[in-house]
Amino acid sequence: MRIRGPGRRLPPALRVRPFRWYWAAQWPTLLGTWMQVVALGYLVYARTGSTTAVAVVAAADGLPAVLLSLAGGVLADRIGRRRILLVTQSVLGLSAGTLAVLAATGNASFLAIVLVALIFGATDAVDLPTRQALVADLVERDVVVNAVALGSAAMSATRIVGPSVAGLLIGTAGPAACFGALSVAYLAPITVLLTVIPDVPPLPRTAGRTAWQDLVAGVRQVKVDPLVRGVVLMCAALAFLGVSYMPFLPVLAKTQLHGGPQVLGVMYSIGGIGGLVGGLIIASLGRGAGRLQLLILGAPVYALSLFTVAHSATLALTLPALVGISFAFVALNTSMTTLLQTDTDPFLRGRLLGIY
Repeated sequence: MRIRGPGRRLPPALRVRPFRWYWAAQWPTLLGTWMQVVALGYLVYARTGSTTAVAVVAAADGLPAVLLSLAGGVLADRIGRRRILLVTQSVLGLSAGTLAVLAATGNASFLAIVLVALIFGATDAVDLPTRQALVADLVERDVVVNAVALGSAAMSATRIVGPSVAGLLIGTAGPAACFGALSVAYLAPITVLLTVIPDVPPLPRTAGRTAWQDLVAGVRQVKVDPLVRGVVLMCAALAFLGVSYMPFLPVLAKTQLHGGPQVLGVMYSIGGIGGLVGGLIIASLGRGAGRLQLLILGAPVYALSLFTVAHSATLALTLPALVGISFAFVALNTSMTTLLQTDTDPFLRGRLLGIY
């Protein structure tokens, strides 16, 4: 249902009532997720005093998403996406609540944290491609770019605010407060899924096929479709060669910029600002935002900005370059996600987003 009257001043995707509520409900969980990132690292290091332990927990959270995302995409294509998200969002909320209880009672052992992180990662492997695929179910094809850009803007805005809020909560109430806040935040999307989002059934072409056959079909599509193959290869290059700069920011802050924690904090936060600006600009373009044009713009800006960060010895160059990286990343991510949602077989949408 589209808005008429004054509401037509809204971005195209926000004129669609289900997407508008769905997007608004993501803000509390995105904010809580950034808070949990800070709180989890703080809790693990406070309990163990080991940077290796922090890395192990990060791997426990991240590896399942890498290994299981294609399987998650298969589920997104075989089962109603609303029903999947009701389960995944509930599991994520309960997992955050478990961390809150463990931290508050002093029972957050390293093993317990790793186990909860594994649950988070495995659930995310199903949740993320399903959430991405649902967007194309809620808005028309020519509005998907706008919808994806608005999602990127929300992610970037909460990235700016979330760590600061986490720092305040940790200092006053401990890390358990951050986990508890995230657990409560999941009530927002669950409520919207129950009351606003339509239950779109899976496409009937999955009937009679096994999950393994569906998984193989998704992989085969990458091989035979030049568009999908190009998007996946660019995503892989970005993941392995581009995004990997973030763990090195502490090194750059200390060795090249000769700064301390304050400089490092500014370097991390400035990325959120660039992503927010990029998301808002792309969203403001509405239907005029071309997917290929975003790729053509984003790739050289990303490369040039990354080169500048690697060789800069002054904040005057580094900070604008970090803004450029995050701005270009939003352009690239919006373009690639939209191409997979609008220019491919809808029957394969969840699997292709899982691979992506």
